[in-house]
Amino acid sequence: MLEHNSGKYLYTIRSANGVLVENLQVYGKSRTEADNKIRQMYLRCDIISCGLIEDIRPRVPNLKMNWLRP
Repeated sequence: MLEHNSGKYLYTIRSANGVLVENLQVYGKSRTEADNKIRQMYLRCDIISCGLIEDIRPRVPNLKMNWLRP
C-alpha cells in the first residue's frame, strides 16, 4: 500500500546503467507523485528504497549576521 503523505521522500535507486544512487530527496504530495518524478529524472531506474523524511524541528532561518561598522 502506498503512503499518501505530503513531504520529502528519500530514495535509493539503481539507474538504467547500473549505478547505485543514494540520498535522492524529492518533494511530492504523495508517494506516487514522488515516484513519478524520480522516474522522469532517471529513465528505466529501479527504486530500491523510499522513505518519508519526517522533519521534527520547525524550520527557522539560520541567519547570523554580524554587522561591521567602520
